[in-house]
Amino acid sequence: MWVSKRRKILDIATKQVITTAQNTTVKALCDLMMRTGKRKIPIVDSLVHLKGIVTSTDLINYFGGGDKYFVMEKNYKGNFLSGINAPVSKIMTTEVLFVNKDEPVASVADIMLNQYFGGFPILDEDAGLIGFVTEQDFISPLAGEKFNFPARNAMSKKVITVTPNTAIKDVARIMCANQLRRLPVVSEHRIVGMIRSYDILKFISDAEFAKFHTSKADVILGELARNVMSRDIYTIDEELDIGEVIRLFKKKRVGGFPVVKGDKILGIITERDVFRAIYSTLKMQFPKKFNGIVFTLFHEK
Repeated sequence: MWVSKRRKILDIATKQVITTAQNTTVKALCDLMMRTGKRKIPIVDSLVHLKGIVTSTDLINYFGGGDKYFVMEKNYKGNFLSGINAPVSKIMTTEVLFVNKDEPVASVADIMLNQYFGGFPILDEDAGLIGFVTEQDFISPLAGEKFNFPARNAMSKKVITVTPNTAIKDVARIMCANQLRRLPVVSEHRIVGMIRSYDILKFISDAEFAKFHTSKADVILGELARNVMSRDIYTIDEELDIGEVIRLFKKKRVGGFPVVKGDKILGIITERDVFRAIYSTLKMQFPKKFNGIVFTLFHEK
């Protein structure tokens, strides 16, 4: 059906938003992400006013992937235990992109197409946090629909892989440098696992680092991918329709799959790839109408 511009973003967004405070520790935030499955946690004050946000990418950055690791080195002298007990205010992003509660659905889709960030807090007129919308909210209602649009036309063909002996800190650097949250682990030209930001955060949350009997971040983050990666790999065929891909995202509760042909990895398809495939096609087909009406298959809630 056609959804008019009068339909507001709050209609499709998550309204019961999981948040935390600025003094929450990094370790506690990892625990929260593991319990809830959320990759983006807004940081709020006592009045539920947005103060910042921490994403799984921010945490991977902090655990050796990028410039936030300097906080670990400078403020905590490379002491991992001190670093994970730091308040999230040390690493949160304070300049947060947000949308207003009355923003039309189409306008937010347009913003997402032009921003790498895949989710936005929704604020009311008093700057209070009242919702959160992600790419998943846009594509999830389309699960199982027939698009006649194969995965190969939506997937990312640039596939960056790591080996089982790649250290966590190097995995983190690769993820941050390429804005990725998952990497296939390949041995002898065969995929043997997937290492995701989730797996690294689980390593922290489950305190698996305790086996090293040291607090040195450089040693702990030297843990190998083979000891952290997910071995339960689900791959998809390049011809699978993206409506079925969305259904599998929901069923498997993951945000991306390797696309394979035999033993060869052809690409990676993620929720973001599917969102962009659907909505960029719509924008191309209806350039003058896109910001007024979005042709979509949202089911009524």
